[in-house]
Amino acid sequence: MAETLGAEDIKRVFNRIAERMEEEKDHLCKLDGALGDGDIGLTMAKGFRAVADALSSLEQPDIGQLLLKSTQVMGEKAASTMGTLLTTALLRAGKAMQGKTELTLADLHALTEAMANGLGERGKAKLGDKTILDAFVPAVEAIAAALSRQASISEALHAAAEAAEAGMELTIGLQSRHGRAARYLEKSIGHQDPGATVAAIFFRTIAETVLS
Repeated sequence: MAETLGAEDIKRVFNRIAERMEEEKDHLCKLDGALGDGDIGLTMAKGFRAVADALSSLEQPDIGQLLLKSTQVMGEKAASTMGTLLTTALLRAGKAMQGKTELTLADLHALTEAMANGLGERGKAKLGDKTILDAFVPAVEAIAAALSRQASISEALHAAAEAAEAGMELTIGLQSRHGRAARYLEKSIGHQDPGATVAAIFFRTIAETVLS
């Protein structure tokens, strides 16, 4: 496969993420219902579908501009805590990738790192707080490690997906420290974090789409 990703690849990724969020909608809502409002699946399916539809009609080779467009749509269509977090993450990614028409593995690392930084700063969270970061940060670290050993994009994305899923599973043993879930204190232990699950779906879907 090619060792760069272009604008059409990014559109394809967003379309597949939208499909996966729709497929996982009920599962996500069930996870969220144990600790929060129970609507994360609905907002993620709606938000990513709106993004995919908006990008499909754009003849825009600048990947940064595509990501900035996704920011606008996500902000409008996914009015939720997770929607707000992802809007910030996509905004950071768009700014970091402005002017780029192809992404190398180094670019992919910079993009995902910018997203992770945006998630942490907007959510005022850190690794171990039982949030989306517990899956997202390990994925970014896996991409960094792949970059350091000069791996391919496909290898890096596979490693990122594995790391995100492992981080997601680790949230079961953590106590929630942010949002509505924090009200449950120790009772939040034993439940998988829905935000981390979103991140795991995000990275697994990117890996599968790029490899297909």
